[in-house]
Amino acid sequence: MTNDHSGGAPLIDTSLPHSARMYDYWLGGSNNFAADRAMGQAIEQAIPGIKAMAMENRKFLGRAVRHMAGEAGIRQFLDIGTGIPADGDTASVAALVAPDSRVVCVDNDPIVQAHARDVLNGRPGAGRTVYLEADLREPAEILGSPLLKDTIDLGQPVGLLLVAILMLVKDEQDPWGAVGAFLDAMPSGSHVAISHPTQDFDPEAMAEVTRAAEQGRMTLVPRDRSQVLRFFADWEIISPGLVPVMAWRPEAPLTEDERSAYYWAAVARKP
Repeated sequence: MTNDHSGGAPLIDTSLPHSARMYDYWLGGSNNFAADRAMGQAIEQAIPGIKAMAMENRKFLGRAVRHMAGEAGIRQFLDIGTGIPADGDTASVAALVAPDSRVVCVDNDPIVQAHARDVLNGRPGAGRTVYLEADLREPAEILGSPLLKDTIDLGQPVGLLLVAILMLVKDEQDPWGAVGAFLDAMPSGSHVAISHPTQDFDPEAMAEVTRAAEQGRMTLVPRDRSQVLRFFADWEIISPGLVPVMAWRPEAPLTEDERSAYYWAAVARKP
């Protein structure tokens, strides 16, 4: 995941919170710093269930990848905003379903890169998972990368993951255009999974979260259902459609409270 950089190569600054490391904190990881924990706690004050929602996002990622690698038969994945590697991430889930899967993990945080290389090098089949330091706002750089071209065949279906990442791009930076560039580059049969925080379920709490992020010099843009739907362009959204993240093919029945969340989520297929 990415913080808002003004341009040029991203710098390591542990005095500022970073979305990937804050997410790691919510998931109970140890690859985070005081600024990340402070921001994570500030958001938790506004949304007490944010840690559970972070876990639900990770579970959604896992269910989406299992569908892509299983029912859809996809064997190559592009995970943008991959974050710090951990159990349940794209590479580990894909390897369980289809050990021959190839994965390109993309993030723009050098600290994430360092952890990714250490973790990925220690996993079975490490050579089939690579890490690319790049920014989702520069799709041409990602799609043109020799590392991506050596790992992924864009002539064959790809599983594109954009999970809890697009809220880090401001409207004026045209996140829809960036996503559109990735979708256009994917061949027929490709799938995309997107989750995105929203103000639709609790506008006051999300407004407080947005204010806390601004104070920590982080970009966080919640979007309503219609804005999230635009990211899928003309791709076919598969069942159950664009739903609260916990309601996307849950492994157990949901309570009424669990059917609402602060994230929309869906998976779509390119015709």
